[in-house]
Amino acid sequence: MPSLKKCEFVPYLSISDTTKAVAFYTNVFGVAPYLLLKMPDGRIMHCEFRIGLSRFFLSEELPEHGGTPSPTSLGATSVAIHLYVDNCDKMVETMKDNGSTVLMEPTDVFWGERFARVRDPFGHEWGITTQLREMSPDEIQVAAKQMFAEMSE
Repeated sequence: MPSLKKCEFVPYLSISDTTKAVAFYTNVFGVAPYLLLKMPDGRIMHCEFRIGLSRFFLSEELPEHGGTPSPTSLGATSVAIHLYVDNCDKMVETMKDNGSTVLMEPTDVFWGERFARVRDPFGHEWGITTQLREMSPDEIQVAAKQMFAEMSE
């Protein structure tokens, strides 16, 4: 097995209108792109946002170069981005104010977090989370069993 001295997962979002997406993410996260590379025709081939110690990338679909289809083209997405923030409710409102659809309002959930689900205007789904309390895996298992027991009553 290779050594994993450094390991970082970086979401790379495929977008069908990256120029609008860059404006959206700039507004929502309050940061300008760290890097923005354009194709000769003006389409964005790569954009990098850095937020704190995290980052994510985005680009146009670019099917002629083997690019990944966007959720808009697919009519769905198979991945949700889980985003930890200081204030779940505030981030959900900011995303909503910038054209996102709230799929699940912020709710205190059994695993010790305040959690919401949002679909951004480009079809990407986000789990927005604020940790309320630290819980061990065993405590989460007990809380899950209790929740399922209450649901079956």
